[in-house]
Amino acid sequence: MDELIPNLRDERVQGAVKSLLVYSIVILLVPLGSMFFLKRYLFEGLFGYSPNDSLTYSAVIAVILVHIKVMQKYAHDLPVHLGFANRIETDELYRLRSIFLPLGKIGGKPSWLNPKILPGTADLQCNVCQKQMCFLIQVYATSENDPPHSFHRTLFVFVCRNPLCSKSNDASNMVVFRCCLPRLNPYYSFDGPMDPDLDGDVPDPRMTGDAPQLCVICGCFASKKCGKCSTSWYCCRDHQALDWTSGHKQSCGNTDNPEGAKSLTNPLNKFLFKEYGIEMDQEYVPAELLESLNDGDSEDDFDDKCADDDDESEDIKRKRMEEFEDFVAKNKLRNDQFKTDEMEAAVCDQRSDFNFERFNRLLNLNSEQVLRYQRSGTPLLATDRAPPPGEIPSCEICGAPRTFELQLMPHLLSLIDVDDLRESIDWASVYIFTCSRSCEIENNGYAKEYVFKQDFS
Repeated sequence: MDELIPNLRDERVQGAVKSLLVYSIVILLVPLGSMFFLKRYLFEGLFGYSPNDSLTYSAVIAVILVHIKVMQKYAHDLPVHLGFANRIETDELYRLRSIFLPLGKIGGKPSWLNPKILPGTADLQCNVCQKQMCFLIQVYATSENDPPHSFHRTLFVFVCRNPLCSKSNDASNMVVFRCCLPRLNPYYSFDGPMDPDLDGDVPDPRMTGDAPQLCVICGCFASKKCGKCSTSWYCCRDHQALDWTSGHKQSCGNTDNPEGAKSLTNPLNKFLFKEYGIEMDQEYVPAELLESLNDGDSEDDFDDKCADDDDESEDIKRKRMEEFEDFVAKNKLRNDQFKTDEMEAAVCDQRSDFNFERFNRLLNLNSEQVLRYQRSGTPLLATDRAPPPGEIPSCEICGAPRTFELQLMPHLLSLIDVDDLRESIDWASVYIFTCSRSCEIENNGYAKEYVFKQDFS
């Protein structure tokens, strides 16, 4: 019975009670105050209505005001869902194939939502080097408010593997696609996808004669095939050359051990990123931290607290240095490039960086998060030292404004093994903005959305 009684000494309980009381008082004061003002000064005083009519009209307006207030609170409190990598044994990776509609996946080959109308080779070329980009991550992201043509909905993110194409605060080496399908479609049952526990690692029943060929290296649309065996297909010459040196030279045309006898699960190659599943969970922020982030620590307050470095003791300075070094190490930043004096300067600089402080504190609550999802929400900026997203272009298909949907976090870099002290794919956070209408795409294919990258400097 005791567990049903809240502990009022718990700071989280106290914070919740405080918020509930404040909100309850506001809910009472807004309608009562507005009714009194409207009845006496507007409807009776200005318009000359009778007391009864004035009371009716003012009550209607008061209800509208309460509704607006509730909607504002709801909009402000949109939950943030965090994505975490889920390690899956090699013989279980078939569970991430598209026939099972995975919640999300990192690395490996893309599990296309629409397996027949795919992005073209040109759509997947890096804008910097014009080489084929590599699949990075996908997220199955639907909403009950989506239109019927968007019953199924998945976002796909690709990135160029060439580290020289990773420019600071520039997402030219990345691309994101949105794909939508109605509930009734040729690829998935009306009642849901196939079940990996029941069906196992079976051939894809949708891959009939009219299905497009896929590149054996990257899993994207392929238009070239091996001239000798005519069984292996490729999206570009680079991937054909890579496959040739990775074993196809020995197996090409070998009827005793045809490549078709390989496991149905995609074999890994050095072009692909390591493959993981994705698990989602709602973010929980302790009341005291939430209050300090939203109320107490405004940008001006933060600047005031950090204005005079000489006022801090050596112990505090050392603690701040340790915190920053810990953050750098956890998120695989290239801290070995810093000299001691440069590190100290970076700490002083970061102390006056309000967004970095907020980013760091929220990230430390769940340091292994690879993505943050809050559709139509507010992105968590990584720093004040780099440009924030500017004017987001409207949807090229329907003209609707794009809104924030999700962002990729630094921990993802450590999972795909691209950390390098010299040149490396890098980001503080990658922000993805999508069509607010989730509009219909021609042939239920793939439409590009907007991606923005922010680095720590």
